[in-house]
Amino acid sequence: MRPVSIMLACTIVSVSVAQSPSFARGCRQVLESDVKITSMRLYADILANAARNGWDYTPESIVSGSNRHFEEMKLQLNDAGYEIVPVGARLYCKRLDKLAVR
Repeated sequence: MRPVSIMLACTIVSVSVAQSPSFARGCRQVLESDVKITSMRLYADILANAARNGWDYTPESIVSGSNRHFEEMKLQLNDAGYEIVPVGARLYCKRLDKLAVR
C-alpha cells in the first residue's frame, strides 16, 4: 500500500471512530471492523478505477484481492503505530492508565 493510501486510510478510520473516547484522547487503537470497512471502500475505488481502464476481474480474484488489501492495511496501520482491536473489545489507553496511577 502506498504512503498516500495509508494516510487516507488513517484519516478515514479516525473519522469513523471519532466518537470513541479513547481515540479522541489521542490513543491509537482502531476497531478491526472500522479497518475492514475502510479497506473495502478503498478497494472498491481501486476496482472502479481498474474498470474505467478496461480491466476485468473474476469474482474469485476480487474476493482474494479484497482479503489481501485488508491484511495489508492492517500491517500498514500496525507499522504506523496503530493497534487493531477485535470487535467487542473495550478500547483503552495505556498512556492514560499510567497517568491515572500517579
